[in-house]
Amino acid sequence: MLGMDRKQTMASALLRGALALFVSAPMLIASGGPGHADLVAHTAPVRDIVISKDGHRALTTGFDDLVILWDLETSEPKLEFVGHEAAVNAAAFLDDGRIASVGDDGTLRVWDAKTGKPLLNIQAHSKKSVSVAVSPDGRFIATGAWDRLAKVWDATTGEAVRVFDGHRASINVVAFTGDGKYVLSGGYGGYVWLWPVDPQGGEARLIASTGFPVNDMAVSGDGKVLVVGAADGMVRTFSLPDGKELHEYSGHKGAVLAVAVNGDGGVIASGATDGYLLLWDGGEQPKERLPVEYYRAVWSIAFTPEADAVYAAGVDSVARGWTVATGEPVGGATTPFQPIERVDAALQNSDDIVERGSFHFRKCAVCHSLSDDGRHRAGPTLEGIFGRKVGTHPGYDYSAALTNSDIVWTPETLSRLFEIGPDVMLPGTKMPLQKLPNQEDRDALVEFLKAKTQGGSD
Repeated sequence: MLGMDRKQTMASALLRGALALFVSAPMLIASGGPGHADLVAHTAPVRDIVISKDGHRALTTGFDDLVILWDLETSEPKLEFVGHEAAVNAAAFLDDGRIASVGDDGTLRVWDAKTGKPLLNIQAHSKKSVSVAVSPDGRFIATGAWDRLAKVWDATTGEAVRVFDGHRASINVVAFTGDGKYVLSGGYGGYVWLWPVDPQGGEARLIASTGFPVNDMAVSGDGKVLVVGAADGMVRTFSLPDGKELHEYSGHKGAVLAVAVNGDGGVIASGATDGYLLLWDGGEQPKERLPVEYYRAVWSIAFTPEADAVYAAGVDSVARGWTVATGEPVGGATTPFQPIERVDAALQNSDDIVERGSFHFRKCAVCHSLSDDGRHRAGPTLEGIFGRKVGTHPGYDYSAALTNSDIVWTPETLSRLFEIGPDVMLPGTKMPLQKLPNQEDRDALVEFLKAKTQGGSD
């Protein structure tokens, strides 16, 4: 927030589970063999991680509006794909040297993975696009969004092939079946639908019901097992295509936000809001319990092709992996974490107005630093916020909604922003919707910023 127009971080932090947990977000990526270091390049929380079929490359997406292609042999970023106007939520490889990505701007974008050149830019949805999948034959791309629609697109022309409107709540995840003839879609309504890519291919079928929001799904490499992670903390498996429930895994103490499955469905990984990444091999208890407290919420998980390593994306800007056999970090990589300082909830009742303000600032801290260290998070630094015209911090790429505004940040205008919301105060902005309806809370936040930003501006 606070001028973080293009970056929309906090709203996306609630994806796949309506979390109110805001922690640092480095993404963890490494390759499936020893000697590979963490992947460090994003400047904001990482939303998704995908590993290529050959295990040599990875894609990460983040709240910094970027898609990054990695060489897993060297752990070096090879390309940055720049074009999304808000947080990028998911990406996928196509076999022909292209990649696809979706973001909070509602777009589906297809890129040349060798040059970074944009090939397709489709306004796919009216609200956040949160999931993307590619059919096994590479002909189609599926997207799911918070506008309650799932769509299938021709991967070459970008033309819409199918629109599925059977959901009555936001969609969180889409996936293709192993034969590529059907799409699976799940969301906040707690249902998973199976529907044909071909509009004439038959009726949609309700294949699973969890009773709680479906936050993520994964289909095994052989196409026979569907894994579903839900907000009740359960991981469930279903057979495909009949939808028969196979097993329930109970081990998390928070909403499951991410799942992954190996080729034959024998090993499952799940991540949740309880600070753990669990590995399951069919037993009642997890095979491995990897503590990732520094994430607090695991947003994305990916196996290497041989399922010898698993990778997770959480709430800060680095990607790391663990070997499945031992649970040890891949290659012994231990990039220092960059957590946002956790704030004691008791501070919201403090007699000190600045301490109370620090509690209300905790969500802003995911996206904004208080000092100009030369490195932005998803949004610009708040150092010097008071007295500066909106959208003018040097080196930050604002949208026209902010650069064309005549508003100057003062205690009064900042308080007004949190009272009426950025969508009203700055029409056309992509800033996440954040409000503080209570005047005392707004006053406390303003006093905190005055104390911590040395009387400056944003």
